[in-house]
Amino acid sequence: MTDSPDSPLNGKVLYAFGDSIIDGHLYTRRSCVNVVAEREGLTLVKAARNGATIRYSTVTGGLGGQILQQAELIGVDQPKPDVIIFNGGANDAWPETIPAYLGAVGEAKDPAELDLNTYAGCFEATILAFRRHWPDVPIVYLAVAKIGRDWAVQNYLRQVQLAACAKWGVTVADVFGDTDLDARNEDMRVRYSFDMIGTDGLPGTPETAVYPDPDVHPSGTHPNLAGIDRYYAPIITKALRKALGVGLGD
Repeated sequence: MTDSPDSPLNGKVLYAFGDSIIDGHLYTRRSCVNVVAEREGLTLVKAARNGATIRYSTVTGGLGGQILQQAELIGVDQPKPDVIIFNGGANDAWPETIPAYLGAVGEAKDPAELDLNTYAGCFEATILAFRRHWPDVPIVYLAVAKIGRDWAVQNYLRQVQLAACAKWGVTVADVFGDTDLDARNEDMRVRYSFDMIGTDGLPGTPETAVYPDPDVHPSGTHPNLAGIDRYYAPIITKALRKALGVGLGD
């Protein structure tokens, strides 16, 4: 943790869950949440895993597990969180999932009524899993940028995410909706994402990364340091402050 006495987040404890975007892919020590924690003086406890999904995925074979199970990875010796952040959907956004397993967010708040065979049911169950472990701790959902997945699926999952967050009082860090970062754009995909470490030992950039198939890689999924600095970190910081009700006049 870096001492940031001027930040209203300084000294707070952040728990982070999700997939490779929060974990950091091949550079886990400098993921988007690591960068925010360092800048704002947060203590970070991160349980995200590459390949993790909201719904158990037959497409990925369960690589990384379900995000709702990551709460169980937190040791009892960790400090209690002041705020929680999670993401999830990139590894669920495949055309094979339409239409049977997407589901929809309903009005019922009885956990027993959630359909855990659907993305929607598992998304709500993920929120409730965090609430069971840490009642009254505010939760932030990171809606990641537009990425190289099936576009129709991405938009449907976004509807589910926003509806569930509104239903359960979860703050949204909306990189998807509040920035122009769109990895379907070739220049943005190459400039702001990485799939491998560059020649300088850092997440790849157009100047440092050598990909065997530059028409495919980087995929646009994992933000590199430039993408984090320009797009992810400001949105996450703003959402954390909003969830905690601090620094709103900054």
